[in-house]
Amino acid sequence: MPWKYTAEPLKKLIMTKGSKIVILFLVIAVATSFIVPGIAHGNNGKLKTYVVYDSATRFGSSFPTVTALIEYLGHFDLACQEMPLETWRPGALHEAEIVVYVGLKDATIPQGLLQEMAQAERVIWFERNIEQMASYLKWQDFRLEGISSGWLYLNYKKDILFTEWMNVVIAQPGQDSRILATVKNVATSKPLAWQKDNIYFCGVLDFDQSLTCTLGDLLHHFIPNNHSPSHTALLRVEDVSPLVDPKAVSAVIAAINQYRIPFAIGVIPVGIGSAENSQPVYLHEKPELVKVLKEAQDNGASIIMHGYTHQNVYSPKTGEGYEFWNARDDKPMESDEEFTEERIEAGIAELVRSGLIPVAFEPPHYAMSETGYKTLSRYFNIFSGQIQISDKSASITTTLPYVTESTYLNGMMVIPENMGYYDGASFLVEDMIRKSEQILAVQDGFACFFYHGYLPPDKIGSIIENVQRQGYTFFDLRKLPIRVQSPQIKIVGQNRKFYVDIDQKLQASWLNTPTVSNFIEKVSSVHVGVLLVVISGFVFIIIRLKVNANKYYER
Repeated sequence: MPWKYTAEPLKKLIMTKGSKIVILFLVIAVATSFIVPGIAHGNNGKLKTYVVYDSATRFGSSFPTVTALIEYLGHFDLACQEMPLETWRPGALHEAEIVVYVGLKDATIPQGLLQEMAQAERVIWFERNIEQMASYLKWQDFRLEGISSGWLYLNYKKDILFTEWMNVVIAQPGQDSRILATVKNVATSKPLAWQKDNIYFCGVLDFDQSLTCTLGDLLHHFIPNNHSPSHTALLRVEDVSPLVDPKAVSAVIAAINQYRIPFAIGVIPVGIGSAENSQPVYLHEKPELVKVLKEAQDNGASIIMHGYTHQNVYSPKTGEGYEFWNARDDKPMESDEEFTEERIEAGIAELVRSGLIPVAFEPPHYAMSETGYKTLSRYFNIFSGQIQISDKSASITTTLPYVTESTYLNGMMVIPENMGYYDGASFLVEDMIRKSEQILAVQDGFACFFYHGYLPPDKIGSIIENVQRQGYTFFDLRKLPIRVQSPQIKIVGQNRKFYVDIDQKLQASWLNTPTVSNFIEKVSSVHVGVLLVVISGFVFIIIRLKVNANKYYER
């Protein structure tokens, strides 16, 4: 049953011929566009990029360094393909426009591979084995000094204090080079990142908080892009479940509204108190809370689905427990795909039943397996949070300094969370503001923090004011091309306008729910089928046009 939502309060939609045309173009726009601050997708297609590596992880570490780097590369117009060094065969890189080499151990690189890499428009090199490329290119004044440690500062735009002992590869590029970053101690300074000819080098690849912003901005020097300088922020009101006092949520929202900024609310559709009190409490059974959330939505708030119950059998209390991860044994849930499907479909249905439109998904504690992510991507195209990038442990995550199109999440757009949150104890306002200050170093950095909906609202104002004072503009998620779909519900939207189709049988089961019957208008399901056929045709035509445009791409 289609209905339309705009930034104004919800109203019934009467499907006229004209409105169907508007909806058609809205859906086509969502299907073919992917526009967000810092990600620019032009008409020329993505650059063919090969990520060649001698090891996916460091010796003795389980952190997937290459996987994390590829997530950072997703911020740019690149079509990335991984290539372990030992799998290279002659001719494999003949179409490469960019080659990224990750040197995590000493390795011998075949001369043929060096030749193919050097023929790419750009070669981005991290850490070891750079001397082999220098030898192939006959750089007479190049000098490898090797791996060193004990550096106090990284100088990139300003001095950044190293927060941990770090090994870096020092290589002197020689004449006709450009130094981009250095490392310093009391006695000396050495080049860390530089460019010579078509080679871009960085002597460290680490995802420690103190270095991620430097890496994110250096990549803007390494990779062709047309990203405009911008600094954008997102505020999430977190862990709003049927168990939370609606007055507390209302107070937090009222405090935010004083600043007239867009924000998001992470909503948990079903609450379960504990293992002893496992009776579920559904959102639609809490009309006072639903009213608060709907008013916020009507006034500009974006709804993020924050799991279904935010708990599971291994951690049974809503808001505290994990949901899509076995926290007891630190491993994926049993029957992972089916478990994820059931909960996501039920959560979308409960939110829509309550009159709320989810625009993105956030897994509880950011914990989810790779199978879970692939399943999730069939339902949502927007993800909010940090990314767990290994099934070995929920602690193996990466934090991004900007928006990215995630390879690990099967193409989902990731809106990062990188400032943390306030709890009045371990996590303080000052800590959050220090992190947003670091993100300013990134050309188009995106800062995000959250504030629990059950807390007193006294600190929220100071966080907002500090972030605005730093030069950030708060972002409205509803501007993005939104796709949310389950077997019974389909949602598309962009620029604060949404189109929702609900299965007739599902809607019939909700007829006694006032919050739904007040704004759902019946429309023949035939319209939806015709619409999808037309959309498919338009998408096919546009894809063909983009492919043809690639042939005339002048770099």
